[in-house]
Amino acid sequence: TETLLRRAVARDQFVLHYQPRVDVATNRIVGAEARIRWQHPERGWISPAQFIPLAEETGLIVPLGAWVIEEACRTLRSWQNGPLADLKVAINLSAEQVARTNVAELVLQSLWRNGLRPQQLELEMTESLLMRDIDTAKAMLCTLKDAGVSLAIDDFGTGYSSLSYLRQFPLDSLKIDRSFVLNLHNDPDDAAICAAIIAMAKKLR
Repeated sequence: TETLLRRAVARDQFVLHYQPRVDVATNRIVGAEARIRWQHPERGWISPAQFIPLAEETGLIVPLGAWVIEEACRTLRSWQNGPLADLKVAINLSAEQVARTNVAELVLQSLWRNGLRPQQLELEMTESLLMRDIDTAKAMLCTLKDAGVSLAIDDFGTGYSSLSYLRQFPLDSLKIDRSFVLNLHNDPDDAAICAAIIAMAKKLR
């Protein structure tokens, strides 16, 4: 419920887990993706699928999103003198978070506070988020890109964006939606779609 979620935000009941990214050619960990989890004192771990929609609906995504950015940067800072120093961490942005806050300013200030290089961070957003307000999204992305932050589209292939708009955004990578990837080994149609997306991404650099 909203009351429980507000209490969780106030009492700092959230943690970030880091899902490694592995280069399949070298079997090396080359990055990590931050994944928020709610650690309820009585109900245990609660999936983001159960609370992120409510957070967006109630506006709690604003403080929650700001916390994720800062916590990820703090984690990166703690890795600086160890074997994980060169890893890049990716953070997911939500549509409401972008609509209600100056995400570029939040990100750049957090990087500065923690003494990090912008190249150590990647921001992921969905196609539908970018298409919601194209001019605002483009301005935000250009500010972040100019600063050196990496940008990625998440769940690519399931949104409704126009390729004519897609080419205008200063993106670094496309993350193909898992629905196309799960059956690559036995579905030639999925394999063809993924191959086409990869070829397009390479052409668009």
